[in-house]
Amino acid sequence: MPVILNRAMLATLVLLAACASPRYQTAYRYEPPADPAAAPCLEQCALAQRDCQSRCSEAHQACLKTIEPGVESAYAEALKRYAGDLDRYRSDLDRYRFNLWLGWGHGYWGYDPWPPYYMSMITATPPSREVIRNQLAREKCDADCGCLGRHDACFIGCGGSKVEETRCIANCPPQ
Repeated sequence: MPVILNRAMLATLVLLAACASPRYQTAYRYEPPADPAAAPCLEQCALAQRDCQSRCSEAHQACLKTIEPGVESAYAEALKRYAGDLDRYRSDLDRYRFNLWLGWGHGYWGYDPWPPYYMSMITATPPSREVIRNQLAREKCDADCGCLGRHDACFIGCGGSKVEETRCIANCPPQ
């Protein structure tokens, strides 16, 4: 018997070791051009990046303001669905209790109308206004305006380079 236990422990350790594989993250490093005459060009790129980001931020904030009426209506609809789910749960629970009172569901006639797992599956969760707002913001308000791509093209156009680096961030192998 100890041999089987040792093999089971070994198999468990192998499975756990397989789960602990290294995780990597890709990062980018910007290397400016060696020519000092490119400094004004790089400054223009940085200025354009700041302008793009501020315009993008303003547009995103304006979009968030326009979705507020939609948030309220979506939240009201979610509350109605939640109320319907609760009513259905109450009705199902009353029917379940009545069936138990009649003796059904105990295998009395070989009939099990309510499997034991059923009651735990039908509980409803209340809606959250914040979750609905975030979902609508993701759907309707694009937060990416393409500023990074333009900045990268400008930076490379000035003679700089963008270097991709992959780094281990978790469960790293020894070096």
